[in-house]
Formats: sequence, structure tokens, C-alpha cells
Amino acid sequence: MTMKKMKDYFNSRIIHYTCLLIALLYIPTSCSDSFLEDAKVYRELDANTFYQSESDALLAITSVYAPLQYQGLFRRYRYLLDFMSGELDITSGGFQLVEYTGFRFNASSQHLVPTAWEACYVGIMRANTVLEKVPDIKFEDEQLKTRILAEARFLRGLYYFNLVRFYGGVPIYTSPFSGSLEDPSFRPKRNSAEEVYAFLEEDLRAAAKDLPLSYNGADVGRATAGAAQAFLGKVLLYQQKYPDARDVLRPIIDGEFGSYALVAFEQNFDLEHENNAESVFEIQFETGFGNGFSDGDEANTAESNWIATALNPGRVRGFANGLPTVVVNAFFDQFPEEEAIRRPYTIARPGDVWSSWDPIAQDPVAADQWRDRTAERIGVPFSGVRKGTEGPDVTGFVQSAINFRAMRYAEVLLLFAEAENEVNGPSAAAYDAINQVRRRAKVADLEGGLDKESFFEKLAIERRLELTFEFQRYFDLVRWSRRANVPPIASTENMPGFVAGKNELLPIPQGELIANPNLTQNPGY
Repeated sequence: MTMKKMKDYFNSRIIHYTCLLIALLYIPTSCSDSFLEDAKVYRELDANTFYQSESDALLAITSVYAPLQYQGLFRRYRYLLDFMSGELDITSGGFQLVEYTGFRFNASSQHLVPTAWEACYVGIMRANTVLEKVPDIKFEDEQLKTRILAEARFLRGLYYFNLVRFYGGVPIYTSPFSGSLEDPSFRPKRNSAEEVYAFLEEDLRAAAKDLPLSYNGADVGRATAGAAQAFLGKVLLYQQKYPDARDVLRPIIDGEFGSYALVAFEQNFDLEHENNAESVFEIQFETGFGNGFSDGDEANTAESNWIATALNPGRVRGFANGLPTVVVNAFFDQFPEEEAIRRPYTIARPGDVWSSWDPIAQDPVAADQWRDRTAERIGVPFSGVRKGTEGPDVTGFVQSAINFRAMRYAEVLLLFAEAENEVNGPSAAAYDAINQVRRRAKVADLEGGLDKESFFEKLAIERRLELTFEFQRYFDLVRWSRRANVPPIASTENMPGFVAGKNELLPIPQGELIANPNLTQNPGY
């Protein structure tokens, strides 16, 4: 096999080699009404001639954001996590995804298993290219150069955070692949999860130091110092570095990283209130062009939020591929006070008022509003996913423009309360943080006098009430099972089909194992 054929082979088989000589650095078509608007598509770029100006650098950093919109991350397959955690039931519309219910997937499965890996490594390689090439560009505005490099480090850290949560230890790349078979990044071994966490921590720390607190105009939606600091706190909490997590999150609450505030709960999941005061970081989506079924950087790929359409329970332009389970309905029913705010803006039920549905019809079969798939479950509470979907007012076929809120200030408060409780028990600061979230939901403050473990149990409930259908529960159950001196809560009781020692991670995709024999598979697969 000639050198050229070997390069072509590995370029086609391993997504992270697609940055070979930066020949495939794609910059996507327009996205949202913010900084990605009117971005052009660039193909087969020569890194030696492209990186010449500030505008080149801005186009390059824009391309690093794009994989966040891929189906493997926040555009589509993220909601499969709720099939795994037992929050969503599959319907006939999602029949091809059925193996994600009950953890029946394997290393050869499609959808989430390979595409999350691919999207993350595309983003990482683009970030590495920016970090290598942009420092040599002459800028009139040196602050802009600093910001672009900090954005690249934030995004690289975010991609690695997704990888380590999905797959555990993975290869760490610090520079683009050169194309040489002698390159250390050719067929690398896996780094440990601890090494990956240490690496991405440094990226987020550096980004928090150099990113601006906010943006104006078309730049709204870019990574901020507050976003880097918030994700750093979350990363530390996942590693049970509770004192460090508390100390990182506290300054955000104190206003040192911008003016964050809670807004009306429902304003976090609609089109009209995107990038609001509660938004710490959200994935920007747009509608009205392209093919909603395509993916990646194809010229005709839409940049719309597939999840919003896939879960939309409306008959017109809604798929209803996933429905709230009996368990999650029963969970909300334990708390009648949640009927005021969080339940109706999370789970749609007959009798609710929702936009032009006034009220939602009691008879789902007779009503034109409800997708027929929402009535497939005989004897199961009739309901649909409202959070992040558009109901009867969807804008187009697989063309939802609703942004995905990847980090909200409410979660910052809950992360801080959790870390503070682990360090000092249920202190006044921990109570204040969780009660801010509860007051916004129009429910009473948490009862006083709780001990550390009782407070944690209440906090776990609060996270579920606040974050259901934001696809966090699987990760929460896995990480909470690692807490010291407590029984694991990632189990078949909480997640049907879950196998301890295996399902804490996805399998390494089979295609990656074939292309790189130095990779090892996760236990149980």
C-alpha cells in the first residue's frame, strides 16, 4: 500500500484524522442570528495559506463551534440518554433507536455510540489547529487574538468533557495530525480518565482567565468567562473535588463572572428568550434552510435542533419519538406544588394551556393537535415532552430553531449547593442556593434542620425537578454512585437494564477499534 493510499484509508476510517493537513477544515453555513450568521463554507483549505488575517482566525474559531450542532452531540442523539435513564419511552417513530432502551446497544451500534466520538474529535482537531496557527497571525487587536485562543481552549475542554463522560479515558491530542506515520498521534493509546480530566481542567481554567464576561450584537452566544468557570466547577464536581468545585462556583454567584440571574422558568426553553440572563452557555440553532436529515458539514446541512422536533408531541411537524415514562410522570405527581410551573413546562398533559392549544384536548385520538404516537401506550398516562419543543407552532419540518441550553444559572446554583453540602454540610449558603431555584418555581423553601445526607437527597430531587428532559439524569446517577460510603444509585431500579461495571460508559465504537488497534474496549463490551 502506498503512503497516499494509507493516508486516504485512515482519513476515511477515523474521524479525527480528517484534519489531515487541515484539508478538511469545514466552516458551516449560517447558524442562528448571532456570531455564526452568514459564515461561508470553506473546503480543502491549505493551512499554510489560509491563516493569514484576523478574519481568517474568526472563521476558523467559528468552525470549532460547529460540531456542537452535530447529531452526535446537541442536535439529535443527546435525548437517547433519557431512554437509558428511564425518563423517556420510545414510540414507533423512533423504532431504529430501540436498542438504547434497556442498555441493549453495543460497540457496533449506530447513532449515539459512534457519532458522539466523531463530533468531539472534529471539534478537538479544529481547536488544535486554531491554537497552533492563530498565534503567528498579526492582529491589530491583540485582545481579539487572546479571545479567539481562549475560545478554542474552552471548546476543546468542553469536547473532552463530553468524551470522558461518555467513554472514559480517551486519546489526548494537543496538536493537529501531521500526516506522518511517525506522528505520536497516529494510532495513539488511550489516556486515563484522570489524565483527560486534568487536561481539560487546564483548558477551562485558561479560558476563564482570558474570555470576556459578555458580548454584544452578533457575538452574543460565544463562550464567556462565566461559561468556562461554570463548566470547570461541574468538571471538578464530577471528580468529587468538592472544595475546589465550591470555590470555583461561588464567584459566579457573587457576580464576579457576569450578571447572571434566574428568569421565568419557561423562558429557558423557547425561541423568544434565547441567550437570556440565566443562560450561561447554549448551543445556537437556526431554521429555514438546508436538509434536516443530513449531518456534519455538508453544504446542504440544516443547523436546526432535531431534538425539539423529535420529541415534539404536536401532530403537525412533530415526531413524538419519545414520551415521558410512567416513572417520570409519577415522580412529578409526588409534588402537587409543581403543577404551577415546572411540571406543565416540562411535561405536556391534557388540560394544559400551550400556545395555540387552549386547552390541550382531553381526547388525544379525536384532537388534531396531538401526534398519534402519543396515544400508543395503552393504560399509560397520556403526556408529551414540552420542554424545549414548540408544540403546535413548530416552524418547519425538522427545522426547529430553539437553542439547546447546555448550562443555566439554575444549574450553577444547584452544583454549588451540592459541593457546599459535601464540604460543610447543609450550610446557610447551600440552603440559599437551592432555595433560589425553588422560589423561582413558586414552591416553598426547603425545610430546615436537614443533615448532610438528607440534604443531598433533597438536592437530587431538586435537580430532577429542574432539569428533566435536559438529558442530565444518566450522568447524575452514574456520578452519584461513586460518592463515598453510600449505596450506588446507578442501578436497574433507577435505570432499567443498567449493568454495574459496564453501563457507566458507552463502548468505544467498533470502527475506531478496527482503525486503531492500540485502542482498548471498555469493560463489558
